[in-house]
Amino acid sequence: MVTLDSSISFLIYITAVSSAASGVTEAFKSVIPFLATDYEAKENCWEDQYRAARLMHYKRFFNLLISVLAAGVIFGMLGLDPALILTGAESAYVKNSWQLGTWMWGIVAVFGSPFFASLLKILESFKQSVDSNLPPNRPRRKVSGTRE
Repeated sequence: MVTLDSSISFLIYITAVSSAASGVTEAFKSVIPFLATDYEAKENCWEDQYRAARLMHYKRFFNLLISVLAAGVIFGMLGLDPALILTGAESAYVKNSWQLGTWMWGIVAVFGSPFFASLLKILESFKQSVDSNLPPNRPRRKVSGTRE
């Protein structure tokens, strides 16, 4: 069953793996110059503009590919299934963590990380307001008026 605590645990796990995958991608950028270079057209002609745009697209693709592969490897090495964390299962460990589902979670973690980070902030603040046990806000002074 999905609870507030299991949802927060799931989001923390996903964003942590996404951050780790981002760090791996940055490490690859420092080693492979192609991944960190911004390409611009040498001259203002159509062919140079096309070549620069194509190289930028290749660079973005390889950066995302490295990030997804890194997230998949991290999920596989940890051996935890995020779906089991979300549903609040007793054990989130899986016997064969190198299945296709693991790699799919890598894609979800990389492409959904901004959304998951925002959702995590919202859920944590909601949990704090629920845990504070404060009575709901009430008016501070009575409002009187005449009925017509």
